[in-house]
Amino acid sequence: MKVVPYVIGFLLCALPMNAQYVKIDYAGDPLSEKERGKIEDFLRYEVGFYARFGLPDTLKIKLTIFDRHEDGEAYIESLGLPSLLSLSRTSGAYIRQKGEAVLLGREKGKERSLSVIYHELSHHFTAQVTGNRPPSWLMEGLAEYFEHCEISKGKLKHSLTSYEKGRIKTMYMLGEINLKEFVDADRRLFMKKQRTDESYAYILAHAVTTFWVEDVPEELLKRLFESLRDKTDKSPVSVRIDRIYPGGLKKFEQDFAETYSGG
Repeated sequence: MKVVPYVIGFLLCALPMNAQYVKIDYAGDPLSEKERGKIEDFLRYEVGFYARFGLPDTLKIKLTIFDRHEDGEAYIESLGLPSLLSLSRTSGAYIRQKGEAVLLGREKGKERSLSVIYHELSHHFTAQVTGNRPPSWLMEGLAEYFEHCEISKGKLKHSLTSYEKGRIKTMYMLGEINLKEFVDADRRLFMKKQRTDESYAYILAHAVTTFWVEDVPEELLKRLFESLRDKTDKSPVSVRIDRIYPGGLKKFEQDFAETYSGG
């Protein structure tokens, strides 16, 4: 297996008083010009979102693509990095230490592969605006958010699937949702929930993040990002939300439940 890089740099989006320049180092199996165009077009919107919350002006990321999943697995294993992932069940990966997004295989089709790429690239941008170690629910929630977006009439259109909405409603009916515990969970606990509870963690992370992006004033999400960047603050995420959200953590839990419980 040989991983061959090819590089492109481009201006993604120009904003008032600001501009983001992203250099993508493509590697692995080559993409078509049309596929690269789709990725870079989508990233104009994705980076435009993150730019509102403190994204650096200049960014570099490596995007490694494998057509065959077995080649992607072999590449990840060759890096010798500790992982909580089961590679056989994983479509993509973000390697924080290398600033690299990896698509392990394209067997599920090109359009599905593009969604996975948007998911993995989002991890890089989330790490940048939160100081490199965001809570797992936010890291995966934002990635799921952009994975479930498409460009429509010059805007990003996002949706939660009917299955996700139904799953959350069912979790509320069964008393399975504890938001305080969820937002404070470390990576190991988060992935344990994902493996053992029918994708519980990713679905709830997607919904909680959607709530912050679509139902909460943008200024509050900005304050949450600022709080996460403050490395002198060792408070759990639930305590930070309690300080930031009007009415505190209990009001946040109540508002989220009213939005997604179906009650």
